[in-house]
Amino acid sequence: MTPPHIHLAEPHDLPEVHRMLIALAAHHGDTATIPPAELARLALHHPDMRLLVASLPDSPAPHPVGYALLRGWQNMVTGQMAYVLDHLFVQPPFRRQGVARALVEAARACALQEGRSGLTIPTHPANAMAQTAYRAMGLAELPPAGPRFAVSLA
Repeated sequence: MTPPHIHLAEPHDLPEVHRMLIALAAHHGDTATIPPAELARLALHHPDMRLLVASLPDSPAPHPVGYALLRGWQNMVTGQMAYVLDHLFVQPPFRRQGVARALVEAARACALQEGRSGLTIPTHPANAMAQTAYRAMGLAELPPAGPRFAVSLA
């Protein structure tokens, strides 16, 4: 198999990314409500977000088969800027083909190129498949951040 081609998202990638975002939300028991126009504004124009997409050059499907959304984060103690890989999704037929690994490596390269101090990938505690994949990639596992609490805004 030819390695996946990873690039920053372009407007023509967004309909498929939006479909994948909906699938990722459903996988986590959520409902994606972001409109395509807002996704485009954030993914293509927000100064602290990067949307990477993966396509397979030897595939008859010209659309992206996976994506990674990087969100900038500033450590207010050190002042350093890092990235959090908030979303990583590969469509089921294309899993176990190195697409996620290529997206993580491209995210790492993007963070290094931009002089970021780090790159972290959070995952839901119940998402054993993602945890297994990250361990297989040799990523360092961080200790749990501890309990989190939500503040009602209603």
